[in-house]
Order: sequence, then C-alpha cells, then structure tokens
Amino acid sequence: MAQSPKPGDQIEIYRLGYQHWAIYVGDGYVVHLTAADEGIGSSPSIRLSANTKKSVVKKEKLSEVAGINKWKVNNEKDRKYKARPVSEIISTANEYVGMEIDYNVVMQNCEHFAAILRYGQPYSRQAEVGLWATFAATAGAVVTGASLVAAAIIGKRH
Repeated sequence: MAQSPKPGDQIEIYRLGYQHWAIYVGDGYVVHLTAADEGIGSSPSIRLSANTKKSVVKKEKLSEVAGINKWKVNNEKDRKYKARPVSEIISTANEYVGMEIDYNVVMQNCEHFAAILRYGQPYSRQAEVGLWATFAATAGAVVTGASLVAAAIIGKRH
C-alpha cells in the first residue's frame, strides 16, 4: 500500500473473513502472532482460527505478512487508550519475538496482542463484535424456542 507506517503503529491486514493485526517496528518489519503449529510461516493463506491453541510471536517483513492482502495503519484505539512511548512498544515487541503464547480467538488473539504492545492492555473489536453476534444469535434462538414451546402449549389447551 501507499502508506508509510511509523514504528509503533498498529497495522491492520485485511484477510478473507477477518483482520490480522501487527505492530510496525521499522525497516519494513512487523511483530505479530501467527499459528505455532503451522510450521510454514505466516503465509496469507495461514490463519489463526478458533481451533488454534498456540501461537508464536514472529518478526517478519510487512510485505510478506500481508502478501496480496490490503493493509492500513490503524491507530484508531488512540482515541480510547493512551499509546505507550514508541521505544517501549518496540522493545516490548522485540522481547516477545520467538515466544509461544496461548491463543484464544475471543480472549487472546492477534488484535489483543497488538493492543497490549501499543497500549499496555488488551482490546479486540473483532472479538467484542463476535461475542455480541454470538450472544444475539443465542438469545434469538432461545426466544424462538420459547415462543414455539409456548405456542405448542397454548395450542394443546384450545
């Protein structure tokens, strides 16, 4: 893309069905989470999923991590959280490189990781939206089921 990220920026990469997040650390490199059990890097076709249990922190070229996918600098969370000093973001990111981390699509995903590096606390809009969608679908199913049961009971009385 035509953007010029600065060290410490969050990078949002648009993959099929989800966004992958990384922290730009300079010289064309990002630090990000990828599936530990894949063994074939962070190819755009490889993705962390609900089935992934372990992830590994890697430092790789942004161009290789993004592949053919579009990406952008996305520091929108700066409106809600105070970014840590760039030197701390970069040093913390580099300290994590090579570490294996438990992965949970809702509680500990790549967006959470990038937010921890930039803000010192986890946050994932994707997980938040996903939880609400799951809650709404579950609530809808419960209401529908209750309505059907009530209709059946009322129907038997008449």
